Amino acid sequence: MFTEVRQAILPLALRRMKRRDDLGRAGLLIESLARHWRGPQPFELLIVAPRQDVKELRSSLPQFPNIDVSVRPESDFFPMGSRFYLMTGWYRQQIVKLQVPAMLGFGGYLTLDSDVCCVGDFDATTFIKNRVAISRWEPKAHHDWWQHVSKITGVPYDPEAHGLSVTPNILHGDLAAQTLQHFRFGPIDGITSLCYWLGRKIGTVPWTEYSLYTSVAELKGNLFDYHAHWDPCYYADDQLFSRKSCVWAAEDFERKVLLPNGKDPGGKFIIVQSHARIPIERVREYCLSFAG
Repeated sequence: MFTEVRQAILPLALRRMKRRDDLGRAGLLIESLARHWRGPQPFELLIVAPRQDVKELRSSLPQFPNIDVSVRPESDFFPMGSRFYLMTGWYRQQIVKLQVPAMLGFGGYLTLDSDVCCVGDFDATTFIKNRVAISRWEPKAHHDWWQHVSKITGVPYDPEAHGLSVTPNILHGDLAAQTLQHFRFGPIDGITSLCYWLGRKIGTVPWTEYSLYTSVAELKGNLFDYHAHWDPCYYADDQLFSRKSCVWAAEDFERKVLLPNGKDPGGKFIIVQSHARIPIERVREYCLSFAG
């Protein structure tokens, strides 16, 4: 079960044309974590990147005494010849968020992307109540991938049910390992099986890391041994993030930056979508404007 959340996983690949922006966003994420982490021990952030990006990340990312950042190559966790390397970047990031914490024996951990920023104070027990996680949920009826993944996992699809939502979120290494093990068939590993489903469902989103994780745990009957039911999570005092402060498009950003500083973001993290193409300097000013 959950005792603390003091670790996080961040898959990160530097795009050829956007390397400066990718580095800037990752640096801002680390800076924001340092600003708001309130635990007595350093927060551990593990960045997993393609081998060619590791050296630049290690030399370029900022350092803070209360954030322990380590950068490791994907090849530390995925052997040469793995079907993992045939996946597109988005799905590779999803697999990293499950495989790496499972391999390293993580307990509770936070999933992050480089377009996430911390805007509220938290510590190792902020998102835990009665040894279960106060995670972020969404109605299954909102996305087609819940129907797709029900066919992959064998769990019945219930449009009235809810599943774990997008990044950032709180997961547990036990259930991440369980997820990948579910798709192992004899000598065929779980990643190869999932890669096969990607090939069958071209043009759709057959699964996300959270839909796989949720559905397998539902099938095994242990989802709520680790995660609080969605009803109290929606109304918890401490939310992972609130959509009211997240930025999905440039025009959305221009409206929100006019709000006064010190406003309540509604959660401990916000998302400023990288596809909105907002200059990193303006993203930083917006993210650090929230009172902590």
